[in-house]
Amino acid sequence: MAADIVEEEKLSPPSLELVELELALRHQNLLELGFEGAVRHALEQVGGKLLFRMRMDGVAGYDWLAAVALDSDEERKLALVAQSTEGGPLRVEDAETSDTSIARVATAYANLVKSLGRLS
Repeated sequence: MAADIVEEEKLSPPSLELVELELALRHQNLLELGFEGAVRHALEQVGGKLLFRMRMDGVAGYDWLAAVALDSDEERKLALVAQSTEGGPLRVEDAETSDTSIARVATAYANLVKSLGRLS
């Protein structure tokens, strides 16, 4: 038990951008808008961009997963938005600290898009 507490203390708090996105997602009607619609509406409110979305069909416990980019004053933050197979609110996770393999795909894709933007 003490190890759990020590481990929790090592975790840094989520960034303001991630918290804002999570709050915006909680105010979306997931049943009416669907996963992608809810994510897009929330991103409009916080000034983020949808990189891609994937149907997971239960892999890693998710039905849907989206990679999003959130711009802040300091840098671009990549995050994953997940819809669990068990239901409940959509979950927001920092792509840098995520252990989901799709987080690495999101990082590579964002870097590719950034490089292509510089070339054009």
